[in-house]
Amino acid sequence: MKKILFSLFLCTSLYTAQAQLLQLQDPVSSKNFNPEKYAGIRGTPFLQDKWMRGIVTTNLGIYNDLELKLNLFDNALFYNKEGDAFELVDKIVEVKLFSKWPDTKTELVFTKGLNQAGLKPDQYVQVLVGTGTVQFYRSDIKQVSEMSEINAGMVKTFSNTSRYYIKKGDQFKFIRLSKEDVMAFLMDREADINAMIAEKKLNLKKEVDIVQAIQAYNSLP
Repeated sequence: MKKILFSLFLCTSLYTAQAQLLQLQDPVSSKNFNPEKYAGIRGTPFLQDKWMRGIVTTNLGIYNDLELKLNLFDNALFYNKEGDAFELVDKIVEVKLFSKWPDTKTELVFTKGLNQAGLKPDQYVQVLVGTGTVQFYRSDIKQVSEMSEINAGMVKTFSNTSRYYIKKGDQFKFIRLSKEDVMAFLMDREADINAMIAEKKLNLKKEVDIVQAIQAYNSLP
């Protein structure tokens, strides 16, 4: 009986390991990135033009150590395969990008599936604070704008708009970077948070300082 149970456990463990870590196959069904699509538009549709090392979590498992580019105009994720860019067409749950590779402590985390406060479920949204009572998100939206230039006529340019959202319980709201909007979610510990803001000289008009304030709130007993 023990041998049977051990065999079942071993089979289950091997299956789980295979499901968790995926290997990229030949991109037969993937879409090749065509740079001509954006010819004549200044700027970039990507979060960053350069390839970034990253990890992708999908509904099937995890792709480790890929070179990635995140297209925020079309909400598409591309990976580098022998110098060519291919779209990853799996159902993506989370993307982690390491902006200071090989340092993996500095990571940019993106998720999909948020369908509230004007966000669309296929949008990539950056997770600034993802755990705790209060979560904090940033949505970077790439748009194409037109303006007239002397000797050039109408010129198209990619522009970026950043929007911020806070989630607490059933609330999920768009906010401005302001103390008034942020503190509305932290009022039950107002004295503690105000003391911390004063001690660390935080400015709740800055993204990085808001992150610190929310993390401090989440750590309060």
